[in-house]
Amino acid sequence: MKKILILCMLMLTSYLTKAQVDGSFNHSVSVRAFGIMQVPKIQNDSKKDNYVNNYLNAITLKFNDNQISYRLSGSYLNDDIDVMDSDNGSGTIRDYTIKMGFEKNFNYGVVQPYFLTDVGYRSHEFEGLINTSTTTKVTKHGFILAPGFGLKLNVLRQLTIFAEGNVEFFYFQNKQEITPSGSTERNINKNYQSQFLLNPFFTGLQFHFGNNR
Repeated sequence: MKKILILCMLMLTSYLTKAQVDGSFNHSVSVRAFGIMQVPKIQNDSKKDNYVNNYLNAITLKFNDNQISYRLSGSYLNDDIDVMDSDNGSGTIRDYTIKMGFEKNFNYGVVQPYFLTDVGYRSHEFEGLINTSTTTKVTKHGFILAPGFGLKLNVLRQLTIFAEGNVEFFYFQNKQEITPSGSTERNINKNYQSQFLLNPFFTGLQFHFGNNR
């Protein structure tokens, strides 16, 4: 009986080893199933740690070169959000990013930790009410730099489950259009700002294709 169990374990180990990403695929496509991300502050007195959940809103194309993959990704989010610690402030955010970068696997195992870095462009817009009396439209357009870490589980030869997170540096032009209640005049302010954002968790599926062996 013990010999049978050992044989089964060896067969399972062999199967999982064949399932690993070993550089035999030229390309991969990953689809984000779920994520938690921090959104930029709307105003200086808005919530500092405002996080939103997102589903099926990002896709990444990867060009594989052994343990290094070059990444090209895009994401889009349209969601309602509360923006103030007190009072009744709420509105809608529209956020999209276009990024390119790379990731470096630490091994060829079934479980693969990896390091990643992305750079790109982000557009973030908010439109809603502040303090129930002031209509505010805020647009932030600028540069992002996002290093992070991740973990892959290679369950099949052409299918991988991944989870990753990053810290994002966002440097942007901030434009605010404020319309007081009962008024038709808009006050417009522009300046340049920066902010660090923590995106603690993204998970999804990665599909591999283009076998070069």
